[in-house]
Amino acid sequence: MKRACWRLLSGEYLYHALIPLVSAAILLSAVPAGAADKPRVVILGFDGMEPSIVDTMLAAGELPNLAALRSAGAYERLHTTYPPQSPAAWSSFATCAPTGDHGIYDFLRRNPKNYLPDFGYGKTDAPRLAADGSLVSPPKAVNYRRGETFWASADRQGAKCKILHVPFSFPPDHLQEGLELSGEGVPDIRGTVTTFFALSDAFTPEELSAKVAGGIRLPIEFQEDSATVNIPAYPDPRQRSNVVQAPLTIKVDRSAHTVSLSAQGQSDTVAEGAWSKWFKWKFDVTAQYSVHAISNFCVIEAGARVRIYMSSLQFAPKQPYVPFSTPVTYSGELEDRAGLYKTIGWTNDTHALSQDALTDDSFLAEAKTTDDWLQALTLDEIKRNDFQLLVSVWTSTDRVAHMFWRFRDPKHAQYTKEGAAKYGHVIEDTYKRMDAIVGAVRKQLPPDALVIVLSDHGFHSFRKGFSVNTWLARNGYLALTGKSDPATAHTEKGQQFLAGFDWSKTKAYGLGLGSIYLNQKGREGQGLVAADAASQLIAELKAKLLDVTDPDTGGKVFSAVYTRDDYHGQTADAPDLQLGYADGYQTSKPSAGGAVPQDVFEINNGKWSGDHASSDVASTAGIFLANKPMTQDARIEDLGVTALTFLGLKVPPEFRGKSLLQQ
Repeated sequence: MKRACWRLLSGEYLYHALIPLVSAAILLSAVPAGAADKPRVVILGFDGMEPSIVDTMLAAGELPNLAALRSAGAYERLHTTYPPQSPAAWSSFATCAPTGDHGIYDFLRRNPKNYLPDFGYGKTDAPRLAADGSLVSPPKAVNYRRGETFWASADRQGAKCKILHVPFSFPPDHLQEGLELSGEGVPDIRGTVTTFFALSDAFTPEELSAKVAGGIRLPIEFQEDSATVNIPAYPDPRQRSNVVQAPLTIKVDRSAHTVSLSAQGQSDTVAEGAWSKWFKWKFDVTAQYSVHAISNFCVIEAGARVRIYMSSLQFAPKQPYVPFSTPVTYSGELEDRAGLYKTIGWTNDTHALSQDALTDDSFLAEAKTTDDWLQALTLDEIKRNDFQLLVSVWTSTDRVAHMFWRFRDPKHAQYTKEGAAKYGHVIEDTYKRMDAIVGAVRKQLPPDALVIVLSDHGFHSFRKGFSVNTWLARNGYLALTGKSDPATAHTEKGQQFLAGFDWSKTKAYGLGLGSIYLNQKGREGQGLVAADAASQLIAELKAKLLDVTDPDTGGKVFSAVYTRDDYHGQTADAPDLQLGYADGYQTSKPSAGGAVPQDVFEINNGKWSGDHASSDVASTAGIFLANKPMTQDARIEDLGVTALTFLGLKVPPEFRGKSLLQQ
């Protein structure tokens, strides 16, 4: 949407209240007619909706549109994946197969030959430039997921599909008949999940020198309330230490509590607490190669001190760093329809909220704006009346739960009565918004269309972190170079990604949110454990882990520990063990990153207060609803098969799911 018209409006409320209405008006105008004589399936995904909360709200009459689905057809728990992580679950949804078949197990994976970590679901390779600066090969996205998606199968059979924001669908499929806009997994132009910028004239030297998870702090040095800050935008692929920068001019009116921002011929004046319009950027890496991006700003403070949040440098819809839509022109078409929009896959900046670069209110307001934009797009694509299968997925349900569970759990270290009074209901508020989306979608569909609603997993409180690597060290399974005492061995500050491990003495190690690997001969580069001894060691580790108790409460830390046999399928690259935490526990962040902190347990004092990534699968189910009667015992890999069957299409033999349609 063209956001310049909002410059005359003051206050965040008006901006966020009115923008979805205008977006919808623009998107829904001039809609072409299409054929409606074929069966239709619409699948709406809401990442991480917790079934127990849904049950309570249904009983209270707070989710009328989900209740109507339940009455018309089906409602039950949806079996999720081993583990109940979004990359694994949405990959099973897409390929109608268990994790062992598609090969996505965690947010992180390791190269067994050199132990180096990588993203668990895919990567984006930087472009190759010649010595003279000309482009040899463009940047390229790779998805590690194996298997065909059910919408690609439908497309091959002639059905037009519209796939909107499905997590980990990047890069998009090459559909012949339909369109796709990738969701979670689309990085920023730096190749990261998302890197925000925090700008302030009040940072201390210690704050500026500290490493910021998911962000970069930049000082503002005002001269008579005017300053220029160089934004470190894009690492030169020929020498990544050489970062292309772009100047941003900032002028503050402290009495009016406004900030004027200028960059590359664009400007905007933004009130304290409000969001800017989108800015377009062009970064000239060489004379022959440039990278385009977009970003926006939120003014946190503009008075005695100035604090500004700048979003990650996201793909420009018309000149994307890497194509993130099918056809490639579709992302630019959306800009023509309704203006610039958020293109980063991690749509809600949880890192910025964790680092106090965003406030609770600004985070929630932006989440709603993003939800409203996707709702308007989804309704527009439905009203165009030219598809057989449409899938659209919202992820704010997951992100809000991650960040605001602290205000619904009195046992959490970040819980306060004041916070609970103000924010204890925001997860329910997000669910109500999703319910309204379901109602709006159903109004646009004929009564014979199949409507499916799902969440890929549930949620738990995250009160305490457990360091599996420290536990392995204390129990003699992991050794560190130069640290001979297993009772005190730990990695040094700043060490991560399995650095400092003594592989000649290490039998097992952890990397990722719940994965444990054996240091196995013939598989790992410096393997120690013989292949014929692996099963016995796995059984030993599983038994000992299931006996671990919290020294403060005496309660069990794990309610289950899974092995690679539980994944099913082709499990050669699967973790040897997958942790199944009881409610309240997750892997500590240092241990997940391949470090060995001093303590086995640590209190979670962060805003990231709810989680599911390594929870016991048995207690972390998602939800499944449909407007037609269904068989029971639904699994996430069944939904695509159900859609194909309803559309009268063939189900590929490699799909492991079953149709849920009643015969």
